[in-house]
Amino acid sequence: MLTIVNHVPEIRRMSLWLDAASRQLGLPAELLFKFDLCANEAVANIISYAFLDDDLHEIFLRLSLIGSLASLEIEDDGIPFNPLDAPEHVQPASLEEAQLGGLGIKLIRRHMDQCNYVRRNGRNVLKMTAIVPQS
Repeated sequence: MLTIVNHVPEIRRMSLWLDAASRQLGLPAELLFKFDLCANEAVANIISYAFLDDDLHEIFLRLSLIGSLASLEIEDDGIPFNPLDAPEHVQPASLEEAQLGGLGIKLIRRHMDQCNYVRRNGRNVLKMTAIVPQS
């Protein structure tokens, strides 16, 4: 498990931890890429939008492997937000119709085989799961 705080420089420390933890679990490089990309998106959104104050908040990350399923849980005490409830991203017809943001959740949905969200004990818990490819 890794505990970081809600400051952008912590994202680098998270990526280093993900690399070490995924190697320890024997995950292939393609899964490390997916988890790192999705975790960067999720944690950046948590840091940017989840907290209504300027206090330090802890964000917990857990990487696990059970059978052929690798999962990353991200837990924070921010405002309730289920990213899976966000509407599917619609490709704009033109550049003028394009809006900033909203692509992180699309990336997570695209790269993960399963995502779950629960609000538990006043905390957001996002669990992202990927099937480990057979070698």
